[in-house]
Amino acid sequence: MTADQRDWIVRQRLHGQLLRGAGAADPAQTVARLTAMQAQEHLHARWSVAQRMAGAPPASAIDQAFDEGTFLRTHVLRPTWHYVAATDLRWLMRLSGPRVDAGNARMHADLGLDGGTLARSNEVIAEAVAAGPHTRSELAAVLDSRGLGATAMRSTYMVMHAELTAVICSGPMRGKQHTYAAFDQRVPSEPGPDGDEALAELAWRYFSTRGPATVRDFAWWSGISAQDARRGLDMVRPRLAARDEDSRSYIFAERSLPSCVASQVDLVQCFDELIISYSQTRDVLNSPLADFPVPRDVDGYRHVLLMGGRLLGHWRARLARGGAEVETRTPGSLNDEQLGQLSRAVEGYRQFTRPA
Repeated sequence: MTADQRDWIVRQRLHGQLLRGAGAADPAQTVARLTAMQAQEHLHARWSVAQRMAGAPPASAIDQAFDEGTFLRTHVLRPTWHYVAATDLRWLMRLSGPRVDAGNARMHADLGLDGGTLARSNEVIAEAVAAGPHTRSELAAVLDSRGLGATAMRSTYMVMHAELTAVICSGPMRGKQHTYAAFDQRVPSEPGPDGDEALAELAWRYFSTRGPATVRDFAWWSGISAQDARRGLDMVRPRLAARDEDSRSYIFAERSLPSCVASQVDLVQCFDELIISYSQTRDVLNSPLADFPVPRDVDGYRHVLLMGGRLLGHWRARLARGGAEVETRTPGSLNDEQLGQLSRAVEGYRQFTRPA
């Protein structure tokens, strides 16, 4: 693939994912735009939300929106944590929850969690959170007190089953601890799309924000089968464009792109959607400088530096009293313009982490 072909794909993705352009107005709008944002590392995933917003909000603004429940953190799509807008979680859980839960069947059997036990644990968890948010350890203690033998692994899978069956979702933070709250208290009652309509909606949202991308990319990101990924795409294909590059068929929504600063640097966390949304075509981000696995962890340099949307190097951060201390690592020397762009990107992250 030529440099021009790569740059065209990357520029489309940067704009589709709000890393270029005006940015979203608030955290919920940001998360809703991307439908689901991988978020197993909450401390870093908050940055992925903020850097897609207008006005460069501080971490405290993202934390407030999270605690208020405008966006939530739970297991959905692939069996890992994601941020999802509260207005989207009901239909997304209905679409993916049963599949992810079924994927845990072997662990359920190994842990002695049969259908009756899981139904009982759901009842106990629902009763607990009806009185208010609970931390994971508090839920484990409640489950154990009710005779459900909540060892660490058993409680983990009982709580996850409650998530995947729409009993609980994330609640407000309690200090540094996450809590779980009642699903129906945090998620609007509107059902949203269902069945094929939901599959089509998921396909449209993926290709209109992550495109140009392939159907294999979509299947990876969504966790659905290759057959369902193709079926979802077929339902929205008339609204999308296609372009063949390097023996791959890239699907995308047509958009006019304003000019970009080729040397603009982005500090993205290692599970940012610009990276993790792709499997077959993640290599588009590679540059003449280097390629990289995800996540990369060499001496703590887990996070990714991008220049013009392609790999520049890696970074790590340590929280300090006045804001994060950021260290960067690049494989070659940078010119003055590139150093200036890097400095601005680092300062943006420092401002985000600076105490209110």
